[in-house]
Amino acid sequence: MTLAILGSGSAVPDPERGNPSQAVVVDGTTLLFDCGERTTVNLVRAGTNPLDVDALFFTHLHWDHISDFGYFAISSWNCGRRRELPIYGPAGTAAMVEASLFGVHRADVDFLRGYVRALPEHVVDRPSPDPPFRTEEVDVGWSWRHDGIQVRTGAVEHHQRVGMPSVAYRIDSEYGSVVITGDTAPCESVVELARGANVLVHDAAFLDEIIDARGMWSHSGPRGAGRIAAAAGVDTLVLTHLGPYTSAAPSVAMGAMYYGGARDPAIWDEIVASAQEQFDGKVILGRDAFVLEVGGG
Repeated sequence: MTLAILGSGSAVPDPERGNPSQAVVVDGTTLLFDCGERTTVNLVRAGTNPLDVDALFFTHLHWDHISDFGYFAISSWNCGRRRELPIYGPAGTAAMVEASLFGVHRADVDFLRGYVRALPEHVVDRPSPDPPFRTEEVDVGWSWRHDGIQVRTGAVEHHQRVGMPSVAYRIDSEYGSVVITGDTAPCESVVELARGANVLVHDAAFLDEIIDARGMWSHSGPRGAGRIAAAAGVDTLVLTHLGPYTSAAPSVAMGAMYYGGARDPAIWDEIVASAQEQFDGKVILGRDAFVLEVGGG
């Protein structure tokens, strides 16, 4: 069982970090969680063929968690996907998928349908003749089982109060367990979902000083993520959704109103240390295409 952090960054364009996305692979079954910018490329960088993704799960539908979906879907289909890909996510997911495939990518869908029909008969590994995707909307308490893997949803505190349904996911197998929060403030529901897990991938979108100064209620800082990891009794905390503190100047400028401008590279050690003040387990600073063995010591 492995966890790949595909995109470890924020919603700000950042050449160092893609938008949030993760993959969990168990005995060859590949589960993709969120599909932010650079997901498809970073799957390849992490050693996974996008055609091998067996299911896609969205935590919520903010642009930084869905921005690569159209490219992932069309490029996978174009390159030979035949198996139906189930897509799961909170309310609104079906409309997003429909708008992406048959709105934004209508011309691509029409092109690929014609392309597949025109392939010579001897081409046996041809793509499906129609888009091979199926969508199911989920809520807190939903669960899914496949080949010894269970995925279940839990509640988070993000932007539900302004109409953005959001869920976290826990993935359990005989090898171990991973919890992926998506975007969330520190909350008891994540503690309950993550209790005893091997790995907790937790939002650490803003520095705690910024969260405190602004009274933010929809994201976490590293200190809050550490507190949740400690309360849940997990082994390893992976911090993700990280700001462009040391990235290219245009990224820093775009994100300045959220992240407070450029920081010294020491900020990354400070972020880890802030989490470690609350949590005495292993703390990992997420990075793109990073792969972690789960339950393997």
